[in-house]
Amino acid sequence: MPQSISLNVQNKYEIKIHGQLDDALSGWFGEAKVSVETLPGDNQATTFANVVMDQAGLVGLIRRLHGHGLVLISIQIAGETK
Repeated sequence: MPQSISLNVQNKYEIKIHGQLDDALSGWFGEAKVSVETLPGDNQATTFANVVMDQAGLVGLIRRLHGHGLVLISIQIAGETK
């Protein structure tokens, strides 16, 4: 079944940011699965998988990340929620 994408539909996202977040900021991502990887040059990237939210929530999350000076690497839609 094709993925339904609209402003009000809850979707699963995979969000990757540069660096590693502390526990307080990680709470923004709900109960997402968190993984940290080491990038070239001893940099780190944190990936939050299965982040469930609608478009308004996603935009709000991006604004919060930006407001805290965090660098967004990627956002991908991960699949349909039930």
